[in-house]
Amino acid sequence: YKRGDYVPGLKVDGMDVPAVKQACKFAKDHALKNGPIILEMDTYRYHGHSMSDPGSTYRTRDEISGVRQERDPIERVRKLILSHDISTEKELKDIEKEVRKEVDEAITKAKECSMPDPSELFTNVYVKGLGTEAFGPDRKELRATLP
Repeated sequence: YKRGDYVPGLKVDGMDVPAVKQACKFAKDHALKNGPIILEMDTYRYHGHSMSDPGSTYRTRDEISGVRQERDPIERVRKLILSHDISTEKELKDIEKEVRKEVDEAITKAKECSMPDPSELFTNVYVKGLGTEAFGPDRKELRATLP
């Protein structure tokens, strides 16, 4: 898992939250000291790629539910937290309820916002305040295709 002979890489179980955290920490430290690194996160996609691909033509329901039961990252972390007495079931349910409320409020707020002006498309995309650091079509070319 590397690009050419000069960029090292790691393959990580993307369904294992502690492994992902550790790999990201390692990659950050490596990148700051030695340069780029590639991370391949091996995950399971529960749904198809789009509405026209429900994902049920090439996988069985048993396969999908089996992966959910055995490898679901959220459930694995929940079990880890409970088994190490970090939180109780009630505390986790309270957190989930609070997070769902926060997400619902954010969705409501986003739906109430007006659409930004197309000239803002590249603003703060990569680094806050710099605005135009995008590769690809220049802004004039892109503006011609925006409504």
